[in-house]
Amino acid sequence: MSFITAAVTIFKDGFLLVGQLALIITTVMIIVEFFQEYKILDKLLALMSPFTRFLGMSGEANLPLMAGLLLGIGYGGAIILDSTRQGKLSNQDIYLVNLFLVICHSIIEDTLIWAALGAMVIPIQIGRFILALGICYFVSRFLSRF
Repeated sequence: MSFITAAVTIFKDGFLLVGQLALIITTVMIIVEFFQEYKILDKLLALMSPFTRFLGMSGEANLPLMAGLLLGIGYGGAIILDSTRQGKLSNQDIYLVNLFLVICHSIIEDTLIWAALGAMVIPIQIGRFILALGICYFVSRFLSRF
């Protein structure tokens, strides 16, 4: 294979991948707008309350955790900062949300991107989620002692 053929293949495949990523991110942004418009986000946050209580977080941690899980650390981080500035999150909430999101963030976006790259997404996502649950549960129990 000549250098020119390899370069053309790389650029063609690269542009195809960028197009796929742009389509995925645009779709996610449209879904977020839809969720906000029809108040679906409020219903999802109510469903998260037992989950966050199990992990030792307050109800105020639902929104940053949900945003980070579904959309990634960028969105989740912005909401964490905003909630912290407003005094809604305790230090333990901030730590546990960040810990969980470091291990398991961007469930939707990462899954779509990995699927576009050809990865086996289901085992990866299940593993990340279980690992994040276990670690956060044990850390929250450890933190509550102090």
